[in-house]
Amino acid sequence: MNIKISNLSFKYEKKAKETVLNSINLEIKPGTINVLLGLNGCGKTTLIKLLSGLMKPTEGTIEYDGRNLQTIKIRERAKIFAYVPQQANVTNDIPVRQYLSYGTTNTLAFYEHPGKEEMERVEDVAERLHISCLLDKNLGEISGGELQIVLIACSLIQNTEILLLDEPTSALDMKNQNLVLSILKDVAKEGKTIILSSHNPNHALYLDSNVVLIHDGVICDEGPAKELIKVEKLKPIYGEHVCVSRDLGYDEISFKD
Repeated sequence: MNIKISNLSFKYEKKAKETVLNSINLEIKPGTINVLLGLNGCGKTTLIKLLSGLMKPTEGTIEYDGRNLQTIKIRERAKIFAYVPQQANVTNDIPVRQYLSYGTTNTLAFYEHPGKEEMERVEDVAERLHISCLLDKNLGEISGGELQIVLIACSLIQNTEILLLDEPTSALDMKNQNLVLSILKDVAKEGKTIILSSHNPNHALYLDSNVVLIHDGVICDEGPAKELIKVEKLKPIYGEHVCVSRDLGYDEISFKD
């Protein structure tokens, strides 16, 4: 499913002088991984929320396969894309298994409860993300990092063509960051489209993704990570101290496939 963003601008208040995003034009091709990179406050989260329909553009349009997002009903959106926020307001006394089952409701009739097939999908995804041990715990009993993985699991259970993830690894330790990124890489191989925001350019390199560099609400560059994640491209955004590991007095620690 093709995503086209045309002349998109956004202000939190129509009369506000500050524009959070300004004249964004971007096309996301089906089956690709796309990483939004930039400093805090550059507009990454805002763009993800606009793509999810949580907020409406001040100007411009977002189209999914030629259909304006604003004309697509909420229930139908749930079959097109899944959205994972940085933080979620959840009810602490809901069991993880029950919360994950909510990810199946986009395929069910109104008032229909998840059946055997849907609960098997819950079990399968929980095992894939190594959270089977959490299924019988309440959401209030798990850590913030574990909750973030539960949110990602719920989006995979939703089984949509498109995943929208707002800094999905920000609350995770190094091991679980690698777990999530490697799963996203595998999901992309299944033909799904992934759009995620990140502070870490290395994540884009690991995912071998397309990169969208955002600075002060404007897209300043776009292209394959291995071509775009260069010191000279990043310094205007991240500052003069940007370097590569060979310029350091130590080797960076990372993961490999």
